[in-house]
Amino acid sequence: MPINEMKTSTCETHPSLVAGLVLLAVTTFVPLAHAESQQDMLVFASLSGVDIFSVSDPALEETDKRATASFLYTYNNNRFRFVGEYIWSNTESELERLQAAWQFDEQTMLWAGRFHSVSNFWTTEYHHGQFMQTSISRPGLEEWEDESGPMPSHVTGLWLQHKYATGSESAIDFSLAAGLAPRFEGQQLMPFDVLNPEPGHELSVAGRIAYRPDVLSNSQIGVAIAHHDIAVSSESNPALADFNTITQSTFGVFGSWHWKKWVLLGNFVYFDIDLDYVDGGVKDKFLLGYVQAEYAASEDWTVFGRTEFGDGEDNSPYLQLLPAVVAHRQMLGVRWDIADAHALTMEIADTSAQGADLSHDHFKEIRLQWSAVFP
Repeated sequence: MPINEMKTSTCETHPSLVAGLVLLAVTTFVPLAHAESQQDMLVFASLSGVDIFSVSDPALEETDKRATASFLYTYNNNRFRFVGEYIWSNTESELERLQAAWQFDEQTMLWAGRFHSVSNFWTTEYHHGQFMQTSISRPGLEEWEDESGPMPSHVTGLWLQHKYATGSESAIDFSLAAGLAPRFEGQQLMPFDVLNPEPGHELSVAGRIAYRPDVLSNSQIGVAIAHHDIAVSSESNPALADFNTITQSTFGVFGSWHWKKWVLLGNFVYFDIDLDYVDGGVKDKFLLGYVQAEYAASEDWTVFGRTEFGDGEDNSPYLQLLPAVVAHRQMLGVRWDIADAHALTMEIADTSAQGADLSHDHFKEIRLQWSAVFP
């Protein structure tokens, strides 16, 4: 059997094996814990609304409201770590993270389970906690899979972390992850579900290196690379009828800079994609990126803005499979931290979504949000 066929057969036939290994890792290490342990439960809650107007297509005009709660549980005991996260909203309910780790020493840790992709900068910084990020919206580049994100946000497998101290204050963080990639269904990527394992998921590998000049600060600069073999559910969308697989390779440069009252962060990702059709293949290459600036006008008020852009994405056959993905946005916003754990935020934006053809969908949007973390 050819190697590529062997790989596909293994992933499609035994997805439950991955789920079993994840649960085995958790149940194996938990008994090693004893009295000297620490556990925390945080609830990130938010109420948000968006009004979309001045649209190029009248069918896009809408007003939407969303209530969301993310339940984050963490457990630390000696060398054992566990993270579980469940998200609920009026539009979805899903187990987002289920990961257990063993810490070999102060620098090295190995995780097993379902975790956020190490190649997604925004995701690994803020996860699902709306209160943690200054803005309401996420950059289109790093949107969640079920929100038409162009690259995987969740991977189920193994994740190795290592921190190398370069001096008394600086450090280099290394991450290497491998596991099951999402599959393409309908108009979105669908990650592997640990609680409901299904066939059709292939290999995902990713690596990340970040330099932190001060380990006590959030400032960092780094690079991330990833390769995903994405199986296609051809029966889920007529546009996918002639597809076999999608092979996605990415190279990203990211950074965040914190200085006095200013925060500047950004990510630029180059996509190299092979679309494998029944009657041949198509190469697709493009760049997506964003830059967000934040200014603390006072102790309670923060003004921020973000620009999102691309190069070569307008004619991308891959992005045309994701009509809701945002490739262009000019956004301004303000956040008011009304208490230690509560915030009110407003955003206005001029946005372009990819659309189902080359004409794209243009609209303006205004967002309002209350976010908090408990306890």
